[in-house]
Amino acid sequence: MVKMIERLIQAEDSIEEAELLYRERVGNKLVIAKLYHAMIYCLFALFGIRDIGRLTHADIIERFEKEYVQRGIFNNELLSVIRHAYELTHECDCEHMPMPADEDIELTMHTAKEFINEMDNYLQMHGN
Repeated sequence: MVKMIERLIQAEDSIEEAELLYRERVGNKLVIAKLYHAMIYCLFALFGIRDIGRLTHADIIERFEKEYVQRGIFNNELLSVIRHAYELTHECDCEHMPMPADEDIELTMHTAKEFINEMDNYLQMHGN
């Protein structure tokens, strides 16, 4: 349980960093990356992942979809936001990649904050 708590703290720290970067208008690519990692840390907490090893983020997201979204434990809108953030952060940091819009940031930030709360509640209730 301690590692799960640590992962949720990492998620909250990533949100705080994203908020600061967004307020200071440092760049939406950096902000979306922080928000994406906040959500990934939640998945690490859920699955008790200490070391990602040979897993990819895509593997973890797919597992989340199969084990939790398809069963109705977490909603599909959350999965859509995670996937969209994944696409924005994992393509490349190339010049031709579009800058995430403020709307993307605001939706992702709202969703990431909700996800941390939902994950904390879920883990407390289910003792994972």
